[in-house]
Amino acid sequence: MVRLTQFKAQHSKKSLQLIKDTNFSRYCKIVAEGDSWFAYPLVKDVVDHLRKMGYAVIRCSEKGDTLENMVYGTGYKIDKKRNTVSNKGPLDLKEVKKAIRRYRPRFVLFSAGGNDVVGIELVRYLYHKSTGKPSLRMAAFQDVLNNYMKPAIEHFIKEVLAVDPGVDILMDGYDYAKPIGKGYKVAGVKLAGPWILPGFGEKAITKRSEQDRIIKRLIDAFNKMLKALSVKHTNFHYINLRGKFPLDKQWHNEIHLKAAGYKTVAKLYHEQIVKILGGRNPLK
Repeated sequence: MVRLTQFKAQHSKKSLQLIKDTNFSRYCKIVAEGDSWFAYPLVKDVVDHLRKMGYAVIRCSEKGDTLENMVYGTGYKIDKKRNTVSNKGPLDLKEVKKAIRRYRPRFVLFSAGGNDVVGIELVRYLYHKSTGKPSLRMAAFQDVLNNYMKPAIEHFIKEVLAVDPGVDILMDGYDYAKPIGKGYKVAGVKLAGPWILPGFGEKAITKRSEQDRIIKRLIDAFNKMLKALSVKHTNFHYINLRGKFPLDKQWHNEIHLKAAGYKTVAKLYHEQIVKILGGRNPLK
């Protein structure tokens, strides 16, 4: 854990130096909030590749983070003397807003929802095979999507634009995760995961073809929601990654890509930025 903390600190310091450099145009400045796709320890993630391309990126993201915590805040404090509990509030969102005020980025990148859709929450949307019901509780997922995830993302959009109406927010909907039973390992030691296959096992959904169909329906529904938000909010831009990484070997584990995959994702973000700027490449 110490090494991972140092890793994050080193990269944060580097990004601060970059973004403070007066030679950097505002069009090259980015604030990135999100999960492990924007903060993947010991593997070059999307943020790392964007920095290598020439963008100055402030990383507010954290591995394993959830949409609810990023937007509303799930941290709490227990007062043992009084037997009470208090919520710490939206600390992550405050950090993002502070970074926008201080560094005036032209773009905000948001990676959220993966842990809510195909992470450990997946089991909530499944019926046990022995019940005889369809394996996927699609109505339950649709309820979470419409009444929790969509409002949370819209709240993030609203809060960001309240700080700077001229910012454009970019967000992708991930690709289809792979139920391969691989977690995150360092030097052969498993630190997290697997996230998907245990849930399927718990519900006796053992055929890979059925597992893939379920993941596809969930990711498709999530992407459909993001696309609708991009139509509703002119400053919100959706990037479709579905089908970009179809092979198991392109994934580092069940829900994370290898470095080459994140490089591809970074290029797609860059292409979207160029499109938003009317064809102008901010790196030239």
